[in-house]
Amino acid sequence: MRVLILLVLCLSPQHCRSFSASVADRKRKLQPGNRHGPFRIDWSFFPNHVPSVNLLWNQTSWKNYLRIHQSVGKRKSFRRIFQIALTLSSEILRPLVCNFVKGPRLAASDWDAFWSRRIRGKTSNAQRVAQGFQQLGPTFVKLGQAMATRPDILNVQLANELANLQDNMTTFDNRVAKRIIRRDLAALTKDKSKRYAGNTWDSTTLESFMGSLSAKPVAAASIAQVYKGTLPGYGDVAVKVQRPRIRKKVELDATLFHSAATWMESLKWPSGTPMHGERLVGSMKIVSTVDEFTTRVFEEMDFEREAKNIELFGRLYSHKRGSSKSAKVVVPEVFPELSGRRVLVMEWIEGKKLTNICDSCEEREEVVKENLVLVKKSIEFTLSQLIDTGILHADPHAGNLLKVPLPGGKVELGYLDYGLISNISQRVRDGIVCAVVQLVFARNIEAVADLLVDLEMIPEERMMNPIERKELVDALKQSFDDILLWPKDENGRSTAVPKVRFENLISSLTSLISVFEFTVPPYFLNNARALATLEGMALKLDPDFNILRVIYPYSINRLMRNPSVGRLAEEQFLEICRSPDTKLFDLNRSMMLLNDWALLTGYRKRKVFWDLATSAGGRRVSRRIIREWYLKRVRRVRQW
Repeated sequence: MRVLILLVLCLSPQHCRSFSASVADRKRKLQPGNRHGPFRIDWSFFPNHVPSVNLLWNQTSWKNYLRIHQSVGKRKSFRRIFQIALTLSSEILRPLVCNFVKGPRLAASDWDAFWSRRIRGKTSNAQRVAQGFQQLGPTFVKLGQAMATRPDILNVQLANELANLQDNMTTFDNRVAKRIIRRDLAALTKDKSKRYAGNTWDSTTLESFMGSLSAKPVAAASIAQVYKGTLPGYGDVAVKVQRPRIRKKVELDATLFHSAATWMESLKWPSGTPMHGERLVGSMKIVSTVDEFTTRVFEEMDFEREAKNIELFGRLYSHKRGSSKSAKVVVPEVFPELSGRRVLVMEWIEGKKLTNICDSCEEREEVVKENLVLVKKSIEFTLSQLIDTGILHADPHAGNLLKVPLPGGKVELGYLDYGLISNISQRVRDGIVCAVVQLVFARNIEAVADLLVDLEMIPEERMMNPIERKELVDALKQSFDDILLWPKDENGRSTAVPKVRFENLISSLTSLISVFEFTVPPYFLNNARALATLEGMALKLDPDFNILRVIYPYSINRLMRNPSVGRLAEEQFLEICRSPDTKLFDLNRSMMLLNDWALLTGYRKRKVFWDLATSAGGRRVSRRIIREWYLKRVRRVRQW
């Protein structure tokens, strides 16, 4: 088994060494004297895929990412390959196969019993898999965390164990951690003439701070572990210290993942088959997805960048100092003068996880109701970030969301871990809003297909071809029939909001990506993961929760008010208000859209009309609607 895995991971050396001379010359100029190892990568992909959407990810950082791949040598690569193969076979595959074969026979649907079955009475199958992910390092832990957010797709027992990888991992040596903290703080505060966090730092201040740190870490994740301390003159703080030597391991994983993805994309159908010569994976861009995933891991290891993210997020959304009027959460205060490459010092936030609920407690129902309200607020907050400002916290898993008690008996939503912050362009934000309303209200699949260009998910030239456009529309109709479950609307007063069948989502999207030239941009991956995580948390609290009932009214509100006066939102709003047959303004459709806005948001119709009339986009589109209605009446008079 180990030899087989090793051979699969080694890939084709000739393919790994192949890249064009022009690209090679450009990459050599980035780092003079760089010694390229035999494990070279096909770089022809990278010039057209610079992840510029992430807020603090600049061209220099991207060049550094290219150097990471080029600096990995053959010996280190094979050593990491052997380590991965050994762990996969000994810690995950062999125990699972042996336990499944030797253990009592299970029914095909009884996977709960299989994953909870204990090996030699100590470790369950699910725990063994989670331990294997942990041994493989941060890159694989991040992969396990993404899998843990979907317990409705993955087995619940396995998802729960993988969820422990978010903030309940094995800690590293306390002495090593505190040595790193001491050295970094001493280097950051070596200028005795300056004040740091309101204090003049000297050896006494440093010793006092180090003595206040908790004896053991209060939390441990894949990249860092956290200690609680007391900052002189301020109060309790959280000190985040990075695990030692993880960067080299992630660099090796990034190289191997890229090589494996490049090899998979190069596979073609063999001769004698109907699709001879075509790519085996179709138009799927595996390399772009893999590189996007690994760059996010590198970003999370950059603590200086995370400190800037916290400052930005606090200026926008903090309940104390944020400028946003529609979204307020608890954001910790960061101390950039005490934060460096491996250490991050920020305000300590006291709270509980939204998923921590006592099953035997008398107040369980009240706690579930309170937590569900906060989860719904988190979804609305994510939509506000995604649609209003475009600056989004892209990693809101259960370990990063807290229920924070405030003075006066109130509770507020608190956010932690700001390693991943995305920046969404105005065009994409308007496209998301329009696509949701066109899908749920108008059920206009052709309009959704056209909006894929604005969402930067498909090339515009593909939509210019009428044959390819029709094929895409037909494929989208089939996919939405599989993904969305439409309820029957008996009263007809408002639009019936469908439920998402996540068990069919992955297979439907995979089939679309493999056939059409779909591009999965970074914003889509981050936002989809954020909303999927929050929806999964809500389902644990309420099995009947429907995330589209939160997204749809928020999208209507944004579309009708159109505060940015975007051209795309205005045209889509007018198209929705027009009759599909006559293409003229339809009063009944407009009133139904207003009813949706009022009923699903809980606002009175007076407020709805007032918001529409007072918003800049609403006034502009109202003038166009009145003009179209007037011209419609004039045409009828002339016909008489």
